[in-house]
Amino acid sequence: MALSIMTHALLAALLAGAVISDLRSRRIPNALVLAGIGLAIVVHAIAIASGSMPVAGRAWWAPLAGLLVGFISLLPLYLARITGAGDVKLMAMCGAFIGAGNVPAAILYTFMAGGALALLFMFGRGVAAQTLANVRFMLTDWVVRASNGQGARLEPLQTTAARLPYALAIALGTGASLLWPLSRFTHGAAA
Repeated sequence: MALSIMTHALLAALLAGAVISDLRSRRIPNALVLAGIGLAIVVHAIAIASGSMPVAGRAWWAPLAGLLVGFISLLPLYLARITGAGDVKLMAMCGAFIGAGNVPAAILYTFMAGGALALLFMFGRGVAAQTLANVRFMLTDWVVRASNGQGARLEPLQTTAARLPYALAIALGTGASLLWPLSRFTHGAAA
């Protein structure tokens, strides 16, 4: 139990560092992410060696599976230029701590937190008009390309409304997934 609390506290501290960095510079340091991945593996090994239940799961490879699932989960958003590479790497680090089975809940909660954060950011910063203009442009461009038989693709916008510090959404989503795992809801609904 104490090791689980320590693991959660360590993850929270790393996420807090990522959020602070993202808010200040819109960057998440690679050193923080790599240190977090290393710490996730070490804490997992300590839990297995001591006979405790590791947060990521019982298998020795659970942190690596979580890392992979976390990385793959946000990779399409990075390829579509919706998130940054740091966000993808941060989600991979979270996956190493929480395991592959918990990553889908973390992603779902992250998207919910990201949507709420985007709305707050959009209206709080006064960038609603530019955001709506960008959405209109992207949809119009997509419809024109589709009607001309061209494949729909996202082009980089000439003017962006603002960059969202997505580390905050990842931190909130990961925290929510640990507090309210989806398995609790799906198993409760089946009973």
